Amino acid sequence: MKGYLLANIFFLLLLIVVQPAYSQKAVSACRITEDIIIDGFLDEPAWQLADSAVDFVQMEPAKGEMATERTVVNIAYDDEKIYFGIHCFQKDPSTIVAGNQSRDQLSKTDDLIAIILDTYNDNRSGMVFFVNPLGVQIDMKVADDGRSIDLNWDAEWESAVAITDRGWSVELAIPFQSLTYNKELNSWGFNIGRLIRNNIETSYWAGPASGDFRISQSGILTGLETPDKKKIIELTPYFTLKYEDSDETGNHNKILPQAGLDAHINISSNVVSHLTYNPDFATVEGDMARINMTRWELSFPEKRLFFQEGNELFKTRIKTFYSRRIGDINFGGKINGKIKDFNFYVMDSQTKADDSMGIPSANYTAVRVKKDILNSSSLGFSYVDKKTDTSYVSSASIDYMLNLGKTWKITGQMVASFPEVTMPASAYFVRVAKENNIYHVHLRYSYTGEQFKDRVNETGFIRDDDMKELDSDINYMWWFKDNGIKYISVSSWWNVFWSTENVMRSWGLSQEARMYLQNRFSLDVRNSRDFKLYEKVFYNYKTGMVLGYNSDEWSMGIIAYYKGRNFDDDFSWLQGDIRLKLFKKLSIYYSLNKLDYSPDKSRSTLLNIISVDYNFTNNLWIRVFAQNNTRDDRTYFYGKFGWRFQPPFGAVYFIYTSDTFEDPLLAGKSYNDIAFLKFSYRVGF
Repeated sequence: MKGYLLANIFFLLLLIVVQPAYSQKAVSACRITEDIIIDGFLDEPAWQLADSAVDFVQMEPAKGEMATERTVVNIAYDDEKIYFGIHCFQKDPSTIVAGNQSRDQLSKTDDLIAIILDTYNDNRSGMVFFVNPLGVQIDMKVADDGRSIDLNWDAEWESAVAITDRGWSVELAIPFQSLTYNKELNSWGFNIGRLIRNNIETSYWAGPASGDFRISQSGILTGLETPDKKKIIELTPYFTLKYEDSDETGNHNKILPQAGLDAHINISSNVVSHLTYNPDFATVEGDMARINMTRWELSFPEKRLFFQEGNELFKTRIKTFYSRRIGDINFGGKINGKIKDFNFYVMDSQTKADDSMGIPSANYTAVRVKKDILNSSSLGFSYVDKKTDTSYVSSASIDYMLNLGKTWKITGQMVASFPEVTMPASAYFVRVAKENNIYHVHLRYSYTGEQFKDRVNETGFIRDDDMKELDSDINYMWWFKDNGIKYISVSSWWNVFWSTENVMRSWGLSQEARMYLQNRFSLDVRNSRDFKLYEKVFYNYKTGMVLGYNSDEWSMGIIAYYKGRNFDDDFSWLQGDIRLKLFKKLSIYYSLNKLDYSPDKSRSTLLNIISVDYNFTNNLWIRVFAQNNTRDDRTYFYGKFGWRFQPPFGAVYFIYTSDTFEDPLLAGKSYNDIAFLKFSYRVGF
């Protein structure tokens, strides 16, 4: 593998790169004995005893300058929980922006507070807890020094918000039970960020940061005496009643009861295990339809509970483990955590056979180990396989991520697939990047053998193979204080690849410019051109503009129009999106995509999507989601009543889905109507 020798050259850079040192801010956590009532008002005496984190520094727009509004953070803890009390002062409280009322919908469209905890003090990984002024919770895991995030991770914690005439205040209580940490440490990496949407301002206590969630640039939280975890096993049983009337499964007007169990076992403060039997995925909302103008498969996020913990470890560029390849699970188990400098994850699951579809039962195994090196870098190894009674496929991967100072980064990966290891069934890449919140530039070389996709896609996600590829991105953003412009950003990226026999297969070049005005109007101009060699040569292009209002905030509207050519057809594409909070508790989202092709009219599509949410509280809501796609005459409806009485795990759901579409096998309409009633509850021992 001569090309992969390039990686060794980049490793040698470590010998000449000196990572700059910088002093870390520190704040002390105060041990308390009295109770703190989580109501958003910081009026308990304990808050007066706690140390304060102040003097936030802007990351954007005016990097390095002090934040325009004052933020004061106090930290306390007892034997059960760690507490954060935060005053978000705002000179004009009427400018507070908050619209999102859906848990785990992360975007920088609302005012936010983000608590970042590096509980292993490893400068690489952490847990982040967000709250907006409506009290909505978002939690996620971070890996690779902020460059990999996993929003599917959930934890049990408590928060409350109060709006005052001086701004807004937040109280959080996070049980140590919900965290994994090194019991031997009495200090954690710690940072807290604040987004002030009205100013488009992001600031951090330990700043100035070079990007969001950069764990290695955190401060220090001292004075901790972390407890041993008292609860050893947490069980989440569930029971569902399912009504099904479906052409696809052949079940007509049937009531199907089902029960299952998930178990969360705390082996230690830093190692956890998960077991599942007959897990239920009934509450998973259908994927929102998307326009796909390529010949490549689309990737969708994992929404199932069993795969959430530790899934962030597999976010490598060559994705050998894509958990959505795993179908209906009969049983499964996994163990993950961190011991000294090693993160690890081991998962095994057995799927059910589907005789009607000719799909046999299969066993899936996924193993991941990452070793911390240098200040905030890592080396990784992955092994993934799939076995049935008649076949097996597997892959092994080695990867590295080198953070060289605040802005330089070198990454690479090499993958071999089995049962027979050959170059045509292997892949690798090496990438050099320089990036922060203002600019990004990278150059990458990749090799993917011509037999790689079919083999690895049994367990992973590979769009194409038979490639020797070069690609690069360049992005830059300018911030303005006057002249009616808030910021201008420009992006340019190019990609070219040849077959492994050195035949040109594709090249592409795209540019985009965005201007966001002080009055909240925005204008994007986009242009792309590419060459593709499939059964013949194709020259594609797309040019268009996007006009938006308030498009960086939660309540927004955009309209876009594109024209171009796509695989020998001319096209025009009209797109519109609007999201509004009609009343305090009622919000609506609507999306229109009208794609017209000529002369092949069969490719034309009219896609309508609408979602309506009514939140009685943040944990008691009704959601209605519907979409219609004229290309396959498909109409999908999803309705959910949800009550999280023990957020996020203990809940009652009633769900109804209806899916009708043109089925070429039946030469007519096919339909699936399903109703679920689900109850789940988490109990600890």
